[in-house]
Amino acid sequence: MTRTILIDDETNTREALRGLLQHYCPDVTIIGEAASAEAGLQLLREQTPDLLFLDVEMPLGSGFDLLDMLGTASFDIIFTTAHDRYALRAIKFCALDYLLKPVGVAELREAVAKAQRQQAPVAAQLHTFYDNLRERNGPAGKVVLPTMQGFEVVEVARVVRCQADDNYTLFVLEGKEKILVSRTLKEYEELFSDYGFIRIHQSHLINAAHVKRYIKGSGGYVQLSDDSIIEVSRRKKDELMKRFQA
Repeated sequence: MTRTILIDDETNTREALRGLLQHYCPDVTIIGEAASAEAGLQLLREQTPDLLFLDVEMPLGSGFDLLDMLGTASFDIIFTTAHDRYALRAIKFCALDYLLKPVGVAELREAVAKAQRQQAPVAAQLHTFYDNLRERNGPAGKVVLPTMQGFEVVEVARVVRCQADDNYTLFVLEGKEKILVSRTLKEYEELFSDYGFIRIHQSHLINAAHVKRYIKGSGGYVQLSDDSIIEVSRRKKDELMKRFQA
């Protein structure tokens, strides 16, 4: 069973979340609830959950304030929020999950399943999360990449390209370092969509900052900073050309 705590200042939200968990996630056991960051901090010092549902914005202290005061966390965290704002970007890049209110059944079940198979230690996730949160007015600085052996934390700017490998993604970094990640290319296409990455082929996502030259052809080819030459599909050519228009 997954021992779970709910922290949210809205009674209706806690009641709704409790009901959904009891009905759709029978392997989750709720061991405590709190209506504020202060009460939640006290509860977490008394109880050790496997999973925490944490509201982002609460009166007299946010969920982030609570985590700051708590220090080291040994449990997985799913943020809940009604505000799709800057914090969500940081959450996505560090592999912590979040749910937008009102919480839907499919999203809840997916988030719980992801938390239960989480590979990156919470401390590493939170460190990356806070690093990215401090850069909320600019690009996210780091991303946590889950691997078969554990996880890697890399700077987004070092990613040259990503290549699909069935249900995995091969990351190629500066210096030709390679990391095989246990997530699909589609997930990273969505994650990196605002950070200069372009899907130029069914199997390839590239960092535009690492493009050295374009070679004409049916769809053409791009040469990247690692000297790899990647085919551009015909239907993606226009998108690539628009990105590099002077």
